[in-house]
Amino acid sequence: MRLFAEAQWRWVLMGLLIVQLQIVLSALRWQITAVRLGQGLSVPRAIQEYYLATLANLSLPGGVSGDAARIYRNRYSAGAAASARSVVIERLAGQLALLLVAIIGWLLWPLLMHDATPEATARILLVALLLLTGLCMIAIILRRFAGAKVAALFDAMGTALHRVWVEDRQWQIQSLLSLAVVATYLAVFACSALALHQALPLGGIISVVPLVLLSMVIPLSIGGWGIREAVAVSLWPLMGLSVEAAIGTSVLYGLISTVGSLPGALLVLRSTASE
Repeated sequence: MRLFAEAQWRWVLMGLLIVQLQIVLSALRWQITAVRLGQGLSVPRAIQEYYLATLANLSLPGGVSGDAARIYRNRYSAGAAASARSVVIERLAGQLALLLVAIIGWLLWPLLMHDATPEATARILLVALLLLTGLCMIAIILRRFAGAKVAALFDAMGTALHRVWVEDRQWQIQSLLSLAVVATYLAVFACSALALHQALPLGGIISVVPLVLLSMVIPLSIGGWGIREAVAVSLWPLMGLSVEAAIGTSVLYGLISTVGSLPGALLVLRSTASE
């Protein structure tokens, strides 16, 4: 593509550096979550595991292989159940923060973009909120009618959520870290656009980009490839940008994120060599 031939590599480098901050902040959020649930997880160990998990999530089908590996590799100190809950809660915090930013972005769209909020995006957010509400209702129904064992699982998750997000005002730490992580995701996307001479407006960064990132949660691709680009193509025109810019920015974002997680491969090689 012509856009890549004229790329400004200083913005690519900036994006790669931000990915390192992104992984460290995410690992710190997980480490705090895990310790609150009784796991003996140090910060260096959490960072190492998060690099590995990020690389796996971006390289293998489904986008959750790395998270499954985190659960398995760190199940010893408090058991597999606690390990699973720490990873699920950590990822849930990130997705909720991303959804919150998207909602705020669309509420601010008329102010930042000097235009009425597009109806299509309002419908997308409504569907997302309805799905979230539906999942909560399903959880309540299962908790009530699916039997003692299922109820015990939901009770344990509820207790874990309270311990991680509510007790000792942990919501303040979790919110700060989660919003900081979201900021790094948005910054990498902004750097990708700047590298291709396709600067994104602020309103688009905090409204359109979060929806593109949320699409990567759908476990039907490798690292969100394809789905991310399709959503970007459908939403980029709302910012007055071309389809070519949408594809180019999304592809470069994927490349920067993947290359930025490559220290995870070095950690694997080092671990293999020491065995």
